[in-house]
Amino acid sequence: MVNIILATTKPRNSRVAKDLEDYLIIKLGNAKVTKSRFSGLLIIETELDPTLVSRIILRSPFAGTVLFRVIPIIEYTNELNLGDLVNLVLRRINQCSGHRLLIRCRARGRGVSDSDCELRLARMLKERGVNVGVKSPGCILLIECWEQGCGVLMDRIDLIKEYALINIK
Repeated sequence: MVNIILATTKPRNSRVAKDLEDYLIIKLGNAKVTKSRFSGLLIIETELDPTLVSRIILRSPFAGTVLFRVIPIIEYTNELNLGDLVNLVLRRINQCSGHRLLIRCRARGRGVSDSDCELRLARMLKERGVNVGVKSPGCILLIECWEQGCGVLMDRIDLIKEYALINIK
């Protein structure tokens, strides 16, 4: 099974993909890094646990210098289907242990704006009794779409900081 990690970098930074791939091959023995058609988005494919690979990237010289976000994809879907995402959240909501859920969506190429995706999903989850909001969140739901599909990361914020390079404001 191929696992995916997404990483964002400065647009037009052409060497990062190859340099990161070389680094990961040395550290892991197997990884493929490709540039997405979306500027500054790298797709990392590996057979290893995506959180493990993210931790390795976080300890690399790339983290914080040329890589600005590292997001291990825990769930994968072919399309941006909000109903399916609501069901996924409801299956995983126990890991948030009562914390408020912050929703962030990057709906690249899906015909919906990021904010519209976030608002619609928040409304659907609130209707199902999920505590959703931006003030003092304890859990985060990230939806990241690219040309091959959409990936989801949902976890407590304090845990995500251990394995993902994500700024949460």
